[in-house]
Amino acid sequence: MKHEIPKLDANGLRQFGLVTGAIIAVLFGLFFPYLFERPWPIWPWIVFAVLAAWALIAPKTLEPVYQGWMRVGIAIGKITTPIVLTLVFIIAILPGAIILRLSRKDPMRRKFDGTATYRIKSRQPSVKNLEKPY
Repeated sequence: MKHEIPKLDANGLRQFGLVTGAIIAVLFGLFFPYLFERPWPIWPWIVFAVLAAWALIAPKTLEPVYQGWMRVGIAIGKITTPIVLTLVFIIAILPGAIILRLSRKDPMRRKFDGTATYRIKSRQPSVKNLEKPY
């Protein structure tokens, strides 16, 4: 499936530059050094300053950076989506299926009996249900 990268106007590109720079600064300049007890690097703040200045002065020239960033994001998404969905299947669905198979439960009632009827009679609602319908 081909993903369309949306075109952004000057305000959108300005926002892209500011937000991307801020995220890089916060993650790599504050969060990761604090988390791993490392020295505080200066390079994330330089990247933030360059991106912020670029976004404020000439946002339209950020278009190639934005396009490249989106292409990288799409490529990463194509790789990680199957991995995440496989893990969700293995962790959430597979154990339940194994338990049902071992206990011989058939919640969908898939066993077919040619002589039986499969019509389930409905219950007649009582008058109480009509007193307060909502």
